[in-house]
Amino acid sequence: MSFGRATLTIPAAKTAIGDRFLIRLLAAGSVALIVATWPLWTPQSLFPQVPLVSIAGYMPRMAEWGLLVILLIALIAEFFVDERRICRCACAVFGLSSLGLILIDQHRLQPWAWQFVILSFVFAVADATTAKSCWRWLVISIYAWSAWSKMDQGFVIGHGRFLLNGLFQSIGLMKGIETFTGPVRWGMAASIPIFEMLIAVGLCWQRTLLIALIGTSCMHVSLLLALGPFGHQHQPGVLIWNLFFLVQNWMLFRNTHAYSEPQFNSMICSNGIGNCFARLIVIFAILWPSLELFGLCDHWPAWAVYAAKPERVTVFVHSDELSKLPDNLRQYFHAHPIIDEWHLLRIDRWSLNTVYAPIYPQDRFQVGVALGIARRYDLHQIRVVIEGPANRWTGTRDVNQYIGIESVNKLADSYRCGAQPKIGQF
Repeated sequence: MSFGRATLTIPAAKTAIGDRFLIRLLAAGSVALIVATWPLWTPQSLFPQVPLVSIAGYMPRMAEWGLLVILLIALIAEFFVDERRICRCACAVFGLSSLGLILIDQHRLQPWAWQFVILSFVFAVADATTAKSCWRWLVISIYAWSAWSKMDQGFVIGHGRFLLNGLFQSIGLMKGIETFTGPVRWGMAASIPIFEMLIAVGLCWQRTLLIALIGTSCMHVSLLLALGPFGHQHQPGVLIWNLFFLVQNWMLFRNTHAYSEPQFNSMICSNGIGNCFARLIVIFAILWPSLELFGLCDHWPAWAVYAAKPERVTVFVHSDELSKLPDNLRQYFHAHPIIDEWHLLRIDRWSLNTVYAPIYPQDRFQVGVALGIARRYDLHQIRVVIEGPANRWTGTRDVNQYIGIESVNKLADSYRCGAQPKIGQF
């Protein structure tokens, strides 16, 4: 009987080891990215905070600090505690505290943060085998939706060239993509989302798995070169997420003997309430991006990273109001007026330099940023120009502008989710 008991406990031990490694990988990635964007996660006053729901705007600073401390304690527990129940609780606490911080400031809904929140809830309720399967399918969906978001004219003539220029610059071709003819430039830029979609498809099947894995490595190494210190010199957070994907993919997909075809059948089969709930979470995360077209899913939760389609918001301040602004903010203005007496404020650069993270791409958030500036410095002559989502085939956009604090405030009140800056924060 004792021999029987031993043989029964061995598979469980192996499962636990695999489970713990993946949770530690998730915790390590979370810590690295939170540290890289540290100001974003604190109750900072460097950049306007815009709550996702209006009631969160009344949360005191101590509540934010409390959520951040709880989040960090949960990450420590995930990494160092081996007891299964405590580890599950830590994953749930991390997910809930992260969501709380995101509700207070939607700027924190970075793509990596959304991925980690989903996975935390999955590990909180699922066994190791189910969690790994769910994680695989989430990664596949990230590649697929990211590729789909780039399949338009805007990416080919804009962001695609930007990425290729960074890549060529990093390897010593200083003129970048401009050294090629027009059709070649278009073809090279258009090949990026096609390659990414092929990766997503290749990861679904055992026969193409190794090729797809090599493809993911090539893609992320290229992105590291394009966006790294020898390319466009982006903030560390962007580079760390790409490094995380390099490690994550080989840990998740390398054991081809454990793969079955088709994979989705095993993902949706019920095997306990916890596993079923985990699968529902991931199925929701996979399907929700389809509602982006109708404005019911934000661009980053829809994995539209480096996509050209999202709205473009431009903030202007009148020349008569510039004297009210501090020197550390004036550096983000164009030296000369862009429209008559209106000066352009680069809120995207301001975000990168202060909270070390790209600005949240939703128009409502950036309208809230404009209002935050106006209220802190008592600006009345402010102008917000919104270029709507780009047409996939022509790249054309509808343009609307809102002049004056009252007009911008009325616009902010019209959004379904929060667009008003945090009360008394900035």
